Amino acid sequence: MHKGFFAGVGQRLLTVCLLVSVLSVGLVKADNTELDKLLQLVDQRLQVMNDVALYKFAHGIAVENVKREEVVLASAIANAGKHNLQPASVDAFFRLQIKLAKQVQTGWMNKWQAQGKSPKTVAENIPDLKTDIRPKLISLGESMVKQFVLALPELHDEAQQVNNRQKISRAISSPFISVKMKHQLLAAMALIQIDSTTPSNKLQQILTNGVIRVGTTGDYNPFSYIDQDKQFAGVDIDMAKDLAASLGVGLELVQTSWPTLMVDLADDRFDVGMSGISRSLKRRRSAFFSQQYAIGGKTAIGRCDQINELNSLSKIDRSAVRVIVNPGGTNQKFVVANIKQAQVIVYPDNTTIFEQIRDQHADVMITDDIEVKLQQRLFPSLCALMPKTLLTYTEKGYLLPQDIALKEYLDGWLAQVKRNGKLERAFTRYLK
Repeated sequence: MHKGFFAGVGQRLLTVCLLVSVLSVGLVKADNTELDKLLQLVDQRLQVMNDVALYKFAHGIAVENVKREEVVLASAIANAGKHNLQPASVDAFFRLQIKLAKQVQTGWMNKWQAQGKSPKTVAENIPDLKTDIRPKLISLGESMVKQFVLALPELHDEAQQVNNRQKISRAISSPFISVKMKHQLLAAMALIQIDSTTPSNKLQQILTNGVIRVGTTGDYNPFSYIDQDKQFAGVDIDMAKDLAASLGVGLELVQTSWPTLMVDLADDRFDVGMSGISRSLKRRRSAFFSQQYAIGGKTAIGRCDQINELNSLSKIDRSAVRVIVNPGGTNQKFVVANIKQAQVIVYPDNTTIFEQIRDQHADVMITDDIEVKLQQRLFPSLCALMPKTLLTYTEKGYLLPQDIALKEYLDGWLAQVKRNGKLERAFTRYLK
């Protein structure tokens, strides 16, 4: 009897466990819909506001930054166009997100102040706003816009509205966002629509979105570099501003790099590349270029006391010589093709690469002659090793997708800035 009793209990327990298992699987699936993924991204972005608040609190920075908000909104609108979403509806959602993000930041700061914490003691090892936090926010913003497309069927399903409100109430975990605010966020999401009037070409997309995204490396003076205020500057930055003004749209500068330049273009991370980019045949296989706006070629730079020892390519290509090169661009391509005996040092930071030569950690760099001219002025101990010799012929142009309408506009605009002297004045400004 006891044996049968326990056997029956065991069977019932097994049945219960199986039911719990089935229900658990069902719950996992229910919490892994496209809308759930979107809500997770929204919550992650609001959670990052803790780090934003920490940085601003520690550095005495105001919560509101109107200029930065404009950049975020411009990026959101550009991404909306990329994914065929109505820009105005995406703009409205991100405006609400920005409002709530500021509320979260203020909430944390008020809490720390109430606890008697000072900016110096609130936290250690605070992430940097520019190099750590903002890239994370940009990535989350891009992912959110992309996820909207997948979540729209659930957002627009009237039968799911009660369930959706429950989902967002659970998903948004910030203590400073009320249930009412969460429902406002959901309502803004539900208003997002597919844009049935998507422009047929890149130029029309730019005009419709009201912003042009310019990809630039920020490491190639005088074309594009980071100035003392940690802002992009240079000939191509001035030209990017003029291009945006000619189109009557806003400008968003997008950080790219030489190794990822073509991938970023293919992934539609920017509309035009402006960073002293060489019009190489390899790049032309998958992209268009504007007409040239600068002509030059590769030449060598080194310490002035080594001119007699290293004044030819054959003298440079010896085992005792250290040739330094930045990765991913035409400089590295030239070194790979022509330097066989010398020691090659691949150095990733193009902003400090010439200091490596000056400080005798390397001997030679082969780069564009315009950069050599500039670096001679910045570092008097450095000289062009072959001042009258160009090892290659190079044309600089603006990189763009294979869109003929945008190319025609760029070429027309470029011809105009050449005629009216704006391009020449920009070069004079940064090479003086």
